[in-house]
Amino acid sequence: MSENLHASFLTDLQISTPGILPETVFVMNREGKLLDAEGVFRDDLPAGRSKPLPGEKHPDEIVDIETRKRVAAEVIRTAQPKHFDTVQDGFVLSNTIQPLFSSGGSITHLLLSVRTKTEGQESGQSVTNSLAAITGMYDAIPASVIIVDARMKLVGWNRFSRESINGLNEAEMPGINPLKRVHPDDLPEIRRKVHNILHHDAEESGEFRMFHKNGPPYKWAMFRGKRAIIDNTPCVVCVVTEITELKEAEEQQKKLQEQLFQYQKMELIGQLAGGIAHDFNNALAAIIGNTELVLGKLDPDNPAVSNIRDIHTLARRSADMTRQLLTFARKQIAMPKVFNLVEAVSECLGLHCRLLDEKIRIEWTPCPEQLLLKLDPTQLEQILSNLIINARDAITDNGCIRVECCAEQLGPNDSDDRCSGLSPGEYVKLSVSDNGSGIEPAVLPHIFEPFFTTKEVGKGTGLGLSTVYGIVMQNSGCVECRSEPGKGTTFDVWLPRHQEPEEEQPEAPAGEPEELVVQSKGTIMVVEDEPYILKLIQDILESHDFTVFTAQDAEECLGIADKQRTGINLLVTDVVLPTMNGIELSQALQQRNPELKCLFMSAHAPENVIRQKRLSNETDFIQKPFAINDFIRAIDRVMNTGLETM
Repeated sequence: MSENLHASFLTDLQISTPGILPETVFVMNREGKLLDAEGVFRDDLPAGRSKPLPGEKHPDEIVDIETRKRVAAEVIRTAQPKHFDTVQDGFVLSNTIQPLFSSGGSITHLLLSVRTKTEGQESGQSVTNSLAAITGMYDAIPASVIIVDARMKLVGWNRFSRESINGLNEAEMPGINPLKRVHPDDLPEIRRKVHNILHHDAEESGEFRMFHKNGPPYKWAMFRGKRAIIDNTPCVVCVVTEITELKEAEEQQKKLQEQLFQYQKMELIGQLAGGIAHDFNNALAAIIGNTELVLGKLDPDNPAVSNIRDIHTLARRSADMTRQLLTFARKQIAMPKVFNLVEAVSECLGLHCRLLDEKIRIEWTPCPEQLLLKLDPTQLEQILSNLIINARDAITDNGCIRVECCAEQLGPNDSDDRCSGLSPGEYVKLSVSDNGSGIEPAVLPHIFEPFFTTKEVGKGTGLGLSTVYGIVMQNSGCVECRSEPGKGTTFDVWLPRHQEPEEEQPEAPAGEPEELVVQSKGTIMVVEDEPYILKLIQDILESHDFTVFTAQDAEECLGIADKQRTGINLLVTDVVLPTMNGIELSQALQQRNPELKCLFMSAHAPENVIRQKRLSNETDFIQKPFAINDFIRAIDRVMNTGLETM
C-alpha cells in the first residue's frame, strides 16, 4: 500500500462521538503534527480556518503539541508503540502513539489514539468507595488529610479534618469545596498549585490562610499536595497543618530583628556623635576661653569688642548643640536626684506654656499617687520641652497637647510592643500627645536620629527627639512613638520607678548671684593633650596668681611631679588621655601625695572611665567647653573642699 493510500485509509478510521470521546484516532507526521483529512483539524492551518474536532475538543486540549513531539520522537527511535496518560476535565485519558510503516519498512507516519478510562459519575462513586477504606487509616493523624477530585469536590477526609476544620458530620462532608475556606488573597496561588498537581503531576506545597468551622478569624496553614490516580480518576491528596503559632513567632522574630537593627544603628550613630562632639567641644573650649580672655583685656569702646562678642555667642550656641549630641550619645554626665514626677511636671508645664500661642492649650492629667524618679531634673526639663515643642510644631491651627503620667508594672511574661526591651519591674510612664499632622510610616523609624527633621530649613536642628532618646536610654528607660497621619502623635516615655524616700534638696540662697572671689592660692598641675586648651588654661590660672605646671600626657606629668620639690596642691586633668586616663593618673599621684586634690574635665567622659570613679559637677568635674568664671569657681570649690577618698 502506498504512503498516500495508507494515510487516506487511516484518515477514514477517525471516529467522532458527542461529549467525551470513548476513542478518537489521529494521523500525525514524524514531527508529531496532525494531518489534514476531510476538514478535520490540522496543526499548520492558517488562523481562523481550523475546525473543531468531533465532540468539540481541540486536540491541544487532549494532547498538547510538545507532548506529541516528545513521544513521537521516542516512538520513531524505538519503533515501538508508546502509552501515556493525560488529564482532561477531571478524567484520565489513555493515549497511544504507534508507528506506521511504508512498504519499504520505514516509519512514515504515526497514529495517535485517545480514549477515556472511566465514565464520570461512575468514577466519582468508585473513588468515594475506594477512599472510605483509605481515609480510615489517617484518623489518628493530628492534621487535616483531605482528598479532592479534579472538580475540587471533597471525596476523602480524616477525623481531624471533619471535626476540627469543618465541624460537620460524616454525611455532610462529601462534595464540599475546601477552597471556600481559603482567604481570598491566597486563593489564586492555591488554585495555581492545585492545577499544577492535577495536570503536571507536580508535588506542591505552600502557606495560606483559612478559617475553621463557621468562619473567620483566619488561621495560617501549610499544605503539601500530590496527585494520585484512584480508580482511574485523578485526585489531589493534601496534608494541611495549622502553623498560626509558628507564623506569629516568625513575625515576632522579625520585629525583634528590626528592633535590634534599629538599636545597633542608633548605637553606631551615638558613637559617631560622641566622637564628633568630643573633638568639637575641645575646639569650642578654646574659642570660648580665648574670646573671654580677649574681651577682658580690651577696652569696652574698642570696635572689635562687638565682633568678638558675636564669636563668643555663636560658640556658646554651638556648645549647646554639641551638648545635645552628647546627650543622645549618652556621654553627658548627669547628677541624678530623687523627686516626685507629678510635682516636677506640674512646675515645668507652667514654664512651658510660654512656648505656646493662644490657639494651643495644654491638658495635664496628673497621677493621684506619688511617682518617684531618680533622674537629673534638668534632663526631665529637656524631655518635656523637646516633646512639647515637637507637638506644638505638628499643630497647624487650634489644637491640644495632652500630658499624662501613671505607674506601670511589667511582669516577666509581658510582651507589650510599646515597651519592648524593658526588663520586668515597676515603671512610670510619661505621655505627651497632640492632635496635629502626625508622622508618615516611612518617616517613623528615623525620628530619633540626630539631625533628622521634616521641618523647613531653619526651623529645626533635628536634635530634639534624639536628645530625648539619649536621656531615656541613659536612664535605663524606653521611649516609643505612636502616630497616625492626620490624627496626631503620642510619645510614651518609660522610666524606672524609684522606691526609696524622696531626697530633701537644700534651697538655693535668695538674693543676687555671688561675685567671683578667689580665696585659694597654690600650685596646680594641668594635664591636657590638646596644646591650645593647655595654653588657655595656663593663661587663665596664671592670671589669677596660681603657680602652674603643664603636661600633655600622664608620663610627662609623673616626671614633673617627681622632680618638683614644692608640693602640688591640685591636679587639673582631662579625663581622656593617651596611654593612661585622668582618673588613673590621679590615683598614681595620690599614692605619692595623699593630700593632692583633683578636678577632672572632659568634652565627654567614656563609660569605661566613669565606672572607675563617680564624677560630679558639684565636687570634682567640669564639662568642656566652660566659661572662665565657671572654671575658676570650680578650682576654688575643689581646693576649699575636704579631700575625697578615691
